[in-house]
Amino acid sequence: MAAPRSSTRPPRLDVRLSAEVILDGRAVTGTTRNLSTGGVCIELDRPVVEGSLLGMRLFFVEDGVETENSQTLELNGTVQWVAEADRGFAVGFRFASLTAVQLQGLSQTLQALGE
Repeated sequence: MAAPRSSTRPPRLDVRLSAEVILDGRAVTGTTRNLSTGGVCIELDRPVVEGSLLGMRLFFVEDGVETENSQTLELNGTVQWVAEADRGFAVGFRFASLTAVQLQGLSQTLQALGE
């Protein structure tokens, strides 16, 4: 028998990072609303299909410019929900199959942003 799935999700950090989501082979830019080791909410100018597995890149920015020597997080996520937002659409992603390196980079990013 499978273990019951936990209904608690990792704590989310409200943070604005520059983001790119790969749609039909093209990078669509957006901005994160929040981030955790389990997922991310990204504001985009277009809706995406729930259930889609998409690639994304998250970037550190300061004053609208990517920071020098910053680490880019390249991740995959499944679209959990889509909602209309003030500037387009808010898209909730659950990260899919993170490698140990990706999880470490994500954890370090969250720790740095939380300080």
